[in-house]
Amino acid sequence: MRPNNLPAVIAAIALSLLSACSTASQSNGAALAKAGQAAAMQMEQSATLSAATYAALKQAVVFDAGFSNDTNDPVTQDFLKQETQIQTALAAYGTLLDKLANAYAALGALASYDASGTFSSAVSNLCGSADNLVSKMAKGGPAAANVCQPLSAGFGQIASAVQAQQVVDASDQIAGVLSTVIPILSDKSRRDLIVMNNQLVQRQIVAAANDLYASGVFSCGPLLTALGAPLGLTPVSGVDAVIDKHPNVKRGCLAVVSATAADSVNSAGAAYDKSVEALNALLDQHKKLKAGQPLDLDTINAILANLQGLAGKLQPPKGK
Repeated sequence: MRPNNLPAVIAAIALSLLSACSTASQSNGAALAKAGQAAAMQMEQSATLSAATYAALKQAVVFDAGFSNDTNDPVTQDFLKQETQIQTALAAYGTLLDKLANAYAALGALASYDASGTFSSAVSNLCGSADNLVSKMAKGGPAAANVCQPLSAGFGQIASAVQAQQVVDASDQIAGVLSTVIPILSDKSRRDLIVMNNQLVQRQIVAAANDLYASGVFSCGPLLTALGAPLGLTPVSGVDAVIDKHPNVKRGCLAVVSATAADSVNSAGAAYDKSVEALNALLDQHKKLKAGQPLDLDTINAILANLQGLAGKLQPPKGK
């Protein structure tokens, strides 16, 4: 090899390595963006369904308070106060997840083509929603806005290298927001701010179920139909008149109603805990992207599947 060709060879090798690194960063960024967007959207759906479930339970409790002419009952007031507080926190949480999904979509666009302006707008909205959530759950807590900065233009650098660095920087900004909100969302002492207390629900729903059924405007027939179907059994005609003569059957119906409400609330709590687990898993992948390590999205995909299963249990109660 001629000495005068050596600089050109070195430059070619350096360019090749730089191109390979850039391609890996963009590819990993795109993969993380896709997984993150899917996870955020599923978490947002779970939060929306949880809010609807809590609202439906609230209606039953309000009805029961009016039915009993005891709207000032301390336990009922405690339930209604907690439900209102939770709805406020869930609304802020849902907005955060919506903006997180948008930020991941923008990260995916950035990894595919130059979309730095789109990402800057998306991450700014994400930081604003994070700060709003912090204000609802941890007044005086850390601010997320200071991690949202314009992406570097990288003047004088190779275009692919600039884009790859922007992907890494954008990933860092999302990671910064996650690092701000995860400690607050995972704090057990703050869980009751966003997840309803199951014991409180049980006390209220059992009372509401008793009064609603005792009023005579609801039938236990559909519930018994569902229970008997796997055994090939159907309720007799006028089943509610029969139930009136058999208190044990009535207690069984009320027990199922209570268990159904408890299952909905437990599913809402489980979905919340799984969502926090998903946010932690996403943060781990952002750290790997920054370190240039291979991503492992299996954990995120498994959590996503679990959340989808819980979503089926979070449908609000429906009338027959």
